[in-house]
Amino acid sequence: MSDKQMCYVAADPQQPGAAWAAMADLPEYKKDTAKEIASWVRSGATVMHVDVETARAMLSKWVRPSKAQKSQGSLI
Repeated sequence: MSDKQMCYVAADPQQPGAAWAAMADLPEYKKDTAKEIASWVRSGATVMHVDVETARAMLSKWVRPSKAQKSQGSLI
């Protein structure tokens, strides 16, 4: 992939400047690309069209949210 290649990224609205997924913008896969982007939107992502270097930088900034700790009741 060259530096002039563009990508779609699923930016995390909770982490500005970070993305949790990326996909190359290749015309021969436009139908598959559209399906994947639709799933990102349903998941709550903000979809952006950026160059490869920006996509790499955004992916490196993303931090997986920790799972909520289930609170266990105490015994009396």
